[in-house]
Amino acid sequence: MAIYEFQSEEIEGFPITERIEVRPWRLGGESNQMFVIGSGMNSDARFNVLVEIIYSVNDEPLFYTRNYLHSFNSLTGASRAQWLERFINGESDGYGFGDVLPETSVFLKREKSTHTTPEGREEVYVGYQLNISADIGAVFSMSSPGMRQIEIQIDAQEFEPAMAFMRKLTAEVEQVADGVHPDPAEIPAGSSHWNFSRAVNRKAYDSLAFDYHEWAIADLPFKAAIDTWLGKIPPGGRILDVGCGHGIPMIDYLLQQEFNVTGLDASPKMLERVKQRFPSVPLINLPIEDLDIEQEFDGVCSLSSMLYLDPIDFAHGLYRVYRALKPGGLLLLNAYDLHPTWRGEPYHVDIKRWMWGWSYSMDEVAKSLDEHGYFKVLDMQDVTLPGEKQEGIEKWFIQARKNYEKILEKNPSFDGPAPDRKKHPPMPMHYIVLAQRLVK
Repeated sequence: MAIYEFQSEEIEGFPITERIEVRPWRLGGESNQMFVIGSGMNSDARFNVLVEIIYSVNDEPLFYTRNYLHSFNSLTGASRAQWLERFINGESDGYGFGDVLPETSVFLKREKSTHTTPEGREEVYVGYQLNISADIGAVFSMSSPGMRQIEIQIDAQEFEPAMAFMRKLTAEVEQVADGVHPDPAEIPAGSSHWNFSRAVNRKAYDSLAFDYHEWAIADLPFKAAIDTWLGKIPPGGRILDVGCGHGIPMIDYLLQQEFNVTGLDASPKMLERVKQRFPSVPLINLPIEDLDIEQEFDGVCSLSSMLYLDPIDFAHGLYRVYRALKPGGLLLLNAYDLHPTWRGEPYHVDIKRWMWGWSYSMDEVAKSLDEHGYFKVLDMQDVTLPGEKQEGIEKWFIQARKNYEKILEKNPSFDGPAPDRKKHPPMPMHYIVLAQRLVK
């Protein structure tokens, strides 16, 4: 973990220790995806790195946020190594990350000043400043990038500790770019806790608790996969429904199949509905990232909710599920890849509410499950109904045709290809993933 820590002067005999930590977690997406944020975007989501920024005083968190470092063409590789070497050798006055929209950045800067001594000699003083800037406006209010930022500036007392921080950050960004991500088991417990995202999502689901859509299990396109999963769990086994909502359809169906089910949800209003319908079912009012249960469940399922979490919370959630499952226990995940062609900042309007969330492809989920040796993927299925696929293609074609006609109006000589239904981009996909908890 990239940590810069220093001690201020003591106050009445008590030392003050300040610490800044930047944790890179994942790239914003793939090279064939756009990255969308606020009023801006860039054409390659791999130029964006999701990070946590944590500032603490005497081990107490003072500031926390999640944001994206954007470094166009310079996250890794020879050019970055050369830039780092030039800075160390004094050939450049700054080194860091963050050079495209939005202006979230981490830079170590060299500052030179001259001073004339009483004897008339000019002396050059060299100092260093660590500057961390988080663009808040672009993320949380959709303003133009750079309009509102939170900045942390630290005068580095010594060059080597500050440089060690930048080297560590560089190495961690390079690992993320290579597909190697932090292991949640090695992250201090509770240090990724973020009240903002939790409160936003809890408020959204609370407001929907009494008119949220109810499904019949028989109508689900992946019912066969559910039955296959249940067929591998011992009769009467213990199952945790993560993000159980109001209990329909999974809690209802699991009780019909005579399993012992526990519901978990971060929304107390949703759990009120569960309690009204299924008063004997044990309920846990927590985000999955906070669950602290060891090897109690034969199976865990989550219909969409876990795969709405951002990559940081999803990683922590998977680790908590791993701990809660018995060795060999089975996890069933279901979700939509809502927008395969783009990724973006997690703060957006979904189900007509402000939420902090994410969208994953089936392959992204499978890689996350395989990582760190917690799970083995047993099965993956595209369960999108044919009608859903065709409807998505038709919506795309209608909009693409309108855009094409607008281009022709402005430029009649435009000779680009017209939209073709048979050459559509990737469409939203509904999928399930079944995985088994491994023994480490």
